[in-house]
Amino acid sequence: MRNEPSNRREQVKPSVILLWDKGSFRVGFLLVPEISATQLTGSHVDTFRKAKEAVARQNHDYVLMLMPPVLEAQPGFLEGRKLLRASQLAKAKSASKMDKNMAAVRITPMVMQAKMAAGKSLGSGLAKLEEALTLDPHSPQANSALAEMALANDLSGTAIFAYESIRAGKPQDTANLHGLAKALIAAKEMGKARDVYQTILELVPNDGSALKGMKDASALVATQDGGWEKSEDFRDSLKNKEESLALEASSKVVKTAEAMAEQLARLHAQFEKEPQNVTLARQIAELCEQQGSLEYALQWFQFAYDMTQKTDPNLEKSVFRIRLALLDVEMNQARTDQVDPSLLSGIEARAKTLILEGARERVARYPNDLQYRYDLGEALIENELYKEAVPELQQALRQPSVRHRALNLLGVSYQKRKMLDLAAKQFALAASEIVAMDAVKKDAIYNLGIILEEMGKKDESLEEFKKIYEVDSQFRDIADRVEAAYQQSS
Repeated sequence: MRNEPSNRREQVKPSVILLWDKGSFRVGFLLVPEISATQLTGSHVDTFRKAKEAVARQNHDYVLMLMPPVLEAQPGFLEGRKLLRASQLAKAKSASKMDKNMAAVRITPMVMQAKMAAGKSLGSGLAKLEEALTLDPHSPQANSALAEMALANDLSGTAIFAYESIRAGKPQDTANLHGLAKALIAAKEMGKARDVYQTILELVPNDGSALKGMKDASALVATQDGGWEKSEDFRDSLKNKEESLALEASSKVVKTAEAMAEQLARLHAQFEKEPQNVTLARQIAELCEQQGSLEYALQWFQFAYDMTQKTDPNLEKSVFRIRLALLDVEMNQARTDQVDPSLLSGIEARAKTLILEGARERVARYPNDLQYRYDLGEALIENELYKEAVPELQQALRQPSVRHRALNLLGVSYQKRKMLDLAAKQFALAASEIVAMDAVKKDAIYNLGIILEEMGKKDESLEEFKKIYEVDSQFRDIADRVEAAYQQSS
């Protein structure tokens, strides 16, 4: 946003985006954080309270109705997911024998639909999985899919919960235990991961992966005890390069350049025998990306995407990610070479155009996905197409997870077009609907204060600025504005 030059991280489905950072663009990742009940806002607070009361009364049908919309809007709300699962388990106990026998047959297509939906919206994908888990809360297929999606989006607590749900029904499923161990490592719970690997070895004494995992996890426990957790990057605390290259968060060996080159050669030789194997093409692309060979990675990701007839949303995101990464490399090189500022501006413009084109394509392909409507509206604002952004953002208001941000962007659009009364209305509405004084609410209040000031309502403007000053005097230039007003009046 041109009027918001600070770092921006917004809750959307995890993807690589362009971030505006201190006057320039850089490529970054947006992750969906796991949140607690205290971080809920708006109507979700009341809904969760009602759901807890319903569980206490054993009114599980009511919980099954209340919680899914909250979890779709807040996919990282683990406490709410556990509450929903408790009611699902209670309902499953009373299911008929026929329903139990048919559960797996019904769940399979639902899991496939969930994976497709997750490519567009994480919340939608997980919501579809919760429908499947209502049929069988211990379903290995649905819980495995939940764990995979959760880990891919940095929701390690949710992944652990999913693997533990499978474990409750199948305690000797070693494949599930391996998944659980990796999730525990992702959550930096090394001691628990070590114990899970020990359990696997008790079941399968010759499991080489479990033996290595237990050794690596044990080493990580030892170094954690020595103070790794105090380091911003735990690798900085390792004593030598050999140890650093031996460990990774997922308990995998970090590949050297030579090892990656050898693996690439093997994969390429295999691909020549199976030229229609999309998985091999994807693996080659991923290795090229790890090597830093972004041009080749782009070619292979694009090739794999074309092989799927452009129907795989994950490959589509990979193509988009690499294209942005290449622009980022070009930008960094231009800065290093101290080129003419107009060249840097040109690269920034190409990056914004790329984001806009991608957003338009996704809306054309999935016109009913309100998240994509929001993304397009945001991209249009970034490209100063304020009028065109309005209908997209108005549709996005129906999506709870982006409603307040959409209101803010609508306000920006109206403000840029000098429709100040309409802009003030959007900012005021966003501020009134958000309970906690989070970043989005601060943005709304600040922007409302700016609008009121432009309208000549200085006293009302100051009252809005003071709301922020009372809780966060470091927000933007709020201290200067409030303190200057007091000095003028004295």
